[in-house]
Amino acid sequence: MKYTPLSLPMIQVYILSMCFFTASSVLTVILPLQASDSGMLEGEIGIIMGVYMLVCMILRPWAGQLVARYSVLTIMKWLLLGHAVTLLIYITFGIDSLYVVRVLQGIVTAFFSMAIQIGISETLRDKDRGQGMSMYSLSSVMPSLYGPALALWLWSQTDKIYLQVCIITLAVLPLLSFIRSPLPKTKQPNVSFTLQDMLKEIKKAKHHKGLVIASITMLIGACIFGAISTFLPLYMVNENVGNAALYLFFQAVIVVASRFILRKHIPSDGTWHPKFITLVLFSSVVGTTILACSSIIGPYIYVAAVFNGLASAMLYPTLTTYISFAVPEESKHILLGVFLASYDLGFSLGSLAMGFIVQFASFSTMFVACSILGIIVMGLVVFQRNQKINIKEW
Repeated sequence: MKYTPLSLPMIQVYILSMCFFTASSVLTVILPLQASDSGMLEGEIGIIMGVYMLVCMILRPWAGQLVARYSVLTIMKWLLLGHAVTLLIYITFGIDSLYVVRVLQGIVTAFFSMAIQIGISETLRDKDRGQGMSMYSLSSVMPSLYGPALALWLWSQTDKIYLQVCIITLAVLPLLSFIRSPLPKTKQPNVSFTLQDMLKEIKKAKHHKGLVIASITMLIGACIFGAISTFLPLYMVNENVGNAALYLFFQAVIVVASRFILRKHIPSDGTWHPKFITLVLFSSVVGTTILACSSIIGPYIYVAAVFNGLASAMLYPTLTTYISFAVPEESKHILLGVFLASYDLGFSLGSLAMGFIVQFASFSTMFVACSILGIIVMGLVVFQRNQKINIKEW
């Protein structure tokens, strides 16, 4: 049965996503502050935060295979239990469990992301897939409206019982939201691949210009988003620059509003749209440049939230939708995982690499580096603008 993007069963899927990602939104702010408070340097904090998406990247392709073999519904049930266990480990062992918790988060998120996106692509009509991906992306960033502020409030409390109660609640809510889920039960037991099969498909895919450029764009864009997500709250809190909760709230409002209002403008025809992508990347460059000049512009730093929010809102659903059309159906569960892994790798590098830039240079230098990366990938997209790239290239 095919649903519409805003039908009640699909809204349940979006609520499930929102509940799941709320924990990540809270911990993304809490963990760097907790690590810094314990004496860790920015480089090590970057490693702790980056290992999450690095693990997610490695497991995505195999997650897609297992989702196909055992069904979206079955995989979702087990990963949500794993999500609950991960959060319980954190509240039990605290700072000593950070590496373990981030690794487990990466494993769970790899399966969740693949299961949800494959489920959406199988549940919606092709013409609605762009809206569905956009609504999923919207639900995944909804927690950023309240997550950072909630995290900073929990961190400011002397009694950590509030934090423990919050984390336990976030462990249980996704399981409750999963009850009577509309996610598909269909299995594809013959879907199987080895590392050699995956490398063979990647070798074929490298000749598809659209997929290559989309993956590079996703990699660089995610690197920028990862750096901002990890170090902006730490920068604002430790350096007393602006208000971290206010900035993150503004940015989240822009992301949420953009993904809902502009959801019908997400290209859903399988064709590469270089002008649209260039505008999105330009917004990111403007945003990171403003952050780099925060010491000069003072309160106008919040303008960066508008540009960074627009970039974050549009880039991922646009590229994900395009890739979902561009990969051939017979190898979708391999290549969709591989190319979405480029986002995970980029996000991870945003924490890993940029952490050492902060440690040995400054936060402003890190934001300048982000702007330079954005300009480079803009140049790549513009350079390819006159070359026709579509799903028939395969």
